[in-house]
Amino acid sequence: MNNETFTTHITFTSGDTNKEHTTEEKLGSTITRLLRGPAAALGIIKEVKIVDQMDCIVFLARDNKVVFPPQKAQNK
Repeated sequence: MNNETFTTHITFTSGDTNKEHTTEEKLGSTITRLLRGPAAALGIIKEVKIVDQMDCIVFLARDNKVVFPPQKAQNK
């Protein structure tokens, strides 16, 4: 079983940063927590960047908006 590890880089509005490691199986819950959890609701997260083991960006959000991967436009 090959369970890849990802590194999550979090930048707060204060300029402080945090880095945590996430397994592939917990990637979805990590993204949800950082976009919808208490810190996100308080508006204290500036950027969330998740990279794979080769340092390729697999997820990027700034100011609680997903930048990568590109999101499909919703019909209004």
